[in-house]
Amino acid sequence: MTYQPSMPPARRGFSGAAVALIAILALGAGCLGGVAVSGTSSTSDTMAAPDRTAGTKAARAVPEDTGLPEAAQDEPEYVKLPDFKGQNAAVAKQWLVDQGWDEFKNIKLGSQDPYDTIVILPENWTVTKQSHRPGSKVKIGSTIVLTCTKES
Repeated sequence: MTYQPSMPPARRGFSGAAVALIAILALGAGCLGGVAVSGTSSTSDTMAAPDRTAGTKAARAVPEDTGLPEAAQDEPEYVKLPDFKGQNAAVAKQWLVDQGWDEFKNIKLGSQDPYDTIVILPENWTVTKQSHRPGSKVKIGSTIVLTCTKES
């Protein structure tokens, strides 16, 4: 005599559709919760945004060990570019911002690495090439491309 179960064994866990639905609901609740929390606060108990105009270019400290020239005090139309090769990408980018370039519109960071193709944290990258020759005078606001690598 062979044993034949009358009912199939009980299945445990959720189906793929149920997991997807739970994930969507959790994501939606998280987004709505953030809107509700930020929308209910009054202006008296929120922190003030940092004043970006409070510091002047002269008050910003340039690290001593970068070897890059100090930022100009006045607003020149053209700037002589240093050699960024070998510099930390974040330091090179900050130097350009201090000179007057727009951080998001005029400075592009590219990767030469085949596996790390997007420069997300410039602090982790080193400049290997630049779009304009070192020593050339470049108009402030023109696009500057710094090619970087993560490899040391």
